[in-house]
Amino acid sequence: MTNKQTLRAGVLGCGEIGKRGHIPGFQAAGIEVVAVCDTNLARAQSVAKEMHVARAYGDYKELLADPDIDVVSVGLPNFLHAPVTIAALEAGKHVLCEKPFATSTALAEEMIAAAKRTGKMLSINQHLRFEGTARAIHDAVAEGRFGRVYLTDARMIRSAGIPGYGSWFTNKDMAGAGSLYDIGVHMLDLAMFMLGFPKVAAVRGMLSSALGEQKIGLGGWGIDRGTAGRFDVDDTAIAHISLADGGAIRLIVTWAAFGASEERVTLFGTRGGADRSPDKYGRDTPLRFYQEHNGAMETVIPDTSRYPGAGTSASIASFIAAIRGESALVVRPEEALQTTRILELIQQSAVSGHEMAA
Repeated sequence: MTNKQTLRAGVLGCGEIGKRGHIPGFQAAGIEVVAVCDTNLARAQSVAKEMHVARAYGDYKELLADPDIDVVSVGLPNFLHAPVTIAALEAGKHVLCEKPFATSTALAEEMIAAAKRTGKMLSINQHLRFEGTARAIHDAVAEGRFGRVYLTDARMIRSAGIPGYGSWFTNKDMAGAGSLYDIGVHMLDLAMFMLGFPKVAAVRGMLSSALGEQKIGLGGWGIDRGTAGRFDVDDTAIAHISLADGGAIRLIVTWAAFGASEERVTLFGTRGGADRSPDKYGRDTPLRFYQEHNGAMETVIPDTSRYPGAGTSASIASFIAAIRGESALVVRPEEALQTTRILELIQQSAVSGHEMAA
């Protein structure tokens, strides 16, 4: 918690997430963004001018040394999340790190230790949690409305969503993984959040790069997009996650697939269930609850209007409120540590061909 009434932000990374997410998110929360940084200084200067930011840096260390900055967001390639976040915490800044939290459990633990050591707040931009549908399902599970949830199916299928060939996204040394770390982390965090972060018993995973290796499935996301570069990550990730309570999570994510795009989370419980599918039901009312009534299956469209806000703007507003001591931190780093461990186990299982104990 900080006693300062006025907070000022710095944004590390002027790619898509910085320009379209972090900068407007801080500004929407009433936080002045006083500086941006990108290794491409010309890009940083251009974004600063466009977004009405006073200073642009080409080295993150210069931004972290800026005494006017209280909080930073880290929207850099995955391999930089841990070292830059730790450096920012040690420079006395609160940090909102982009997903994935880190490329390994060990690095995630170092980040958490740095936050504890410095007394600064650390969170992760798992913004799907802030959607009304996610919060409605979370609360219904916590209230026992569905009984025991024995299966949660979470999927994000993109028919063409590879963010360039040869960008850092498709370079394993820089990204750690492909679709698994880019969108798999979103759907895994969403499922775990809805279930209240249950204990995991075992993980079995499968990774594929069949379409990416053929240069099939280029998407529209990312600034450094191309078709001639390196691709040595997964474009598809599938996992079966066994929970300690006997339940399971089934995770399917793809950057590229010969099929229709879809984003969906379905919960099956002993007394009811839920289905969140904007593609099936429409974006206005994408959520359905199922329950038994007088011996018949009943479908309910729940009211999610009591859960305002969504996306990165809501995530940043919540983070700022936590820094000011106005509310509890919604995305805790200990939860991100748990999902990081699961993602690591999915990769290990895919390589070994065996189920991995958690």
